[in-house]
Amino acid sequence: MKKIINIFIFTIICVFTLTACSDGSLKNLKDGHYRAEYKSFDSYGWKDYIEITVTNGEVSELVFDAVNMDNGSLKSEDESYKKQMEPIVGTYPAKYNKDLINQFLESGKISSIDIVAGATQSTGSFKTLLTSIAPNLKNGDTALVLVDDFVVSK
Repeated sequence: MKKIINIFIFTIICVFTLTACSDGSLKNLKDGHYRAEYKSFDSYGWKDYIEITVTNGEVSELVFDAVNMDNGSLKSEDESYKKQMEPIVGTYPAKYNKDLINQFLESGKISSIDIVAGATQSTGSFKTLLTSIAPNLKNGDTALVLVDDFVVSK
């Protein structure tokens, strides 16, 4: 019984230690241009993607946006989308994309990204795409990362 308790305590300590160290920071990155996107368009006809350029081991450029299935336009440049969204939730794609990107660039940690009010779904998408592309940034694999569909319910 004492041995089982010791193993249990040891396991708890290991899990706590590893969790404390895994803060989602992106350090020691390989130079290159990287892209991650969802495999499919969501039920509204948008596909979120992220593009990251790493120069001298650090993120030098970061783009988060969505492309429209019908005409290839970007959600951040869609004025009608902005006009519909902003009065209701107080934000719009160009604004919350910039906020999410700045949050990440300031901390360098995925875990430090707070949910943007009115853009909860997009915040989750941004974090999912960053998490999915992180291994490639560290090992220098510039192949497109396809992420399982992000479910959006109407």
